[in-house]
Amino acid sequence: MKSKSMLSLSIFIPIFAFVALFAIYPAIGMVIGSFSNGSHATLANYKSALQGQYLSAFATTSLLSLEGALIGIVGGGLVTWALTRSRLTWLQSTLTAVSSVMANFAGLPLAVAFMATLGTSGFVTIVFEFLFGKNLTDLGFNLASATGLMIVYATFLVPLAVILLLPAVHSIRSEWEEAVYTLGGSIWRYIRAVVLPILTPSLVGTFALLFANAFSSYVTAYAIAGGSINLIPIQIGYLIDGNVTMNLGLGDALAMLEMVVLGLAVVVFLAMQRIAGPNKRGGEGRA
Repeated sequence: MKSKSMLSLSIFIPIFAFVALFAIYPAIGMVIGSFSNGSHATLANYKSALQGQYLSAFATTSLLSLEGALIGIVGGGLVTWALTRSRLTWLQSTLTAVSSVMANFAGLPLAVAFMATLGTSGFVTIVFEFLFGKNLTDLGFNLASATGLMIVYATFLVPLAVILLLPAVHSIRSEWEEAVYTLGGSIWRYIRAVVLPILTPSLVGTFALLFANAFSSYVTAYAIAGGSINLIPIQIGYLIDGNVTMNLGLGDALAMLEMVVLGLAVVVFLAMQRIAGPNKRGGEGRA
């Protein structure tokens, strides 16, 4: 028994080593670096991180992330609702598969796809100008803006919301809707009295995870907006790679503050998952 136990634990050694090397060790270095100013410990990095352009970057990043999460939860919620009420199984399986792919389609490939489509020389931009004689830029649209970035974010936030909300929406039984109609209620009464109370924990948790996803997006935001939008991940990149000025301590401090924000979002998500758990099990138990 003892040998079997040791063998079972030894299987996890590569995983523990990987986590320690690529997660724990960098995190410890980031914590130490955020309190370091070359030769001595200091809080100056955190003071700098919470003022001026960096405080503004936190505000801008938070606002864009909230807007992106709102778009994701509304769009994803509507798609999920329509998907679960459809009788076409092939449509359900197809859209679920597409959502799984699109939820992970971010980073540089997504940015390049949008630049080739809606950029200043993108396909849609050129076709629109050919058909209507006006450029999208002349109409006020700019991909490298907050609006353009929201469109890009929606591409992966809406599918991610679909994937996260599907289990919760599937837990709602059709008999509950029939009971509401039998008692003389309407579809809006059903949504307000049954659906929303059951889905609220899942909606809040999904919103928190979408917020964290948008808040931490770096490659997509940098490739699309560059320095035109003051975002925390972009500022951290500037401070670490030295494109403008290198300040590893300040970059570590900003990264630590970002990790606090992301950690809080994950805590909210996990808490809402625990609350939503009994609802899901209750729905499954009645099925």
